[in-house]
Amino acid sequence: MTLPVILTPTYELIVPSTKQKVKYRPFLVKEQKALLIAQQSEDQGVMFSTLINIIKVCTFDKLDVKKLAMFDVEYIFTQLRARSVGEISELIFSCLECNEPLAKSKVQIDLTKLEVTFDPNHNSYIMLTDTVGIKMKYPGITEAKTLNDLTNIDINNIFDLAVSCIDSIYDDNGVYPASESTKEELNAFLDSLNQAQFEKIKEFFLTLPKLEKTIEFDCPVCKFHHKQTLRGLESFF
Repeated sequence: MTLPVILTPTYELIVPSTKQKVKYRPFLVKEQKALLIAQQSEDQGVMFSTLINIIKVCTFDKLDVKKLAMFDVEYIFTQLRARSVGEISELIFSCLECNEPLAKSKVQIDLTKLEVTFDPNHNSYIMLTDTVGIKMKYPGITEAKTLNDLTNIDINNIFDLAVSCIDSIYDDNGVYPASESTKEELNAFLDSLNQAQFEKIKEFFLTLPKLEKTIEFDCPVCKFHHKQTLRGLESFF
């Protein structure tokens, strides 16, 4: 017996970093099961792998997810989740001012209204001297673990992150793609920088585009007014 086929609606989004228009569909029950299993595993590697697969199939294999910026991945997934589970995500926040058990507030967030914010001071081209510069590329899902806390990681992690995000180095004589250099050569280049020059590279990461939203709510007990900025995928669910 042939069972009826349920048609899945398609939608369109714009990838924040490239402005590419992409059609997508909601994720299905089988994909939601995979996502729940990944969440229960509490394994970041499993979670990222599942995210990659879900975005890949739901965008009809039109995106190379591993090459997307992490903020692209976060934005695309929120849109998939909005069309698949529901546009509204309800979050509960405790009061930061009082310790009353009932000092909890519900905040509803419309996921379809989330946007990636771009810092006007952010620049992928960094001049290190009058003649030598470096072009950076956005960190992707493989670098996401290091990006979680840039202000509290050791120097080796910062170097590894910077090396993985160098697109090219240039001077008056030409452009030198990072893909044509070894990791050792790129590390040696970074080692040759002074502190002020390396801070410019770190600033690139600190001002990266972000999926974020500022929310406001009043404590139901003490009436303290909260204003809080949510950032990153985990903040919205």
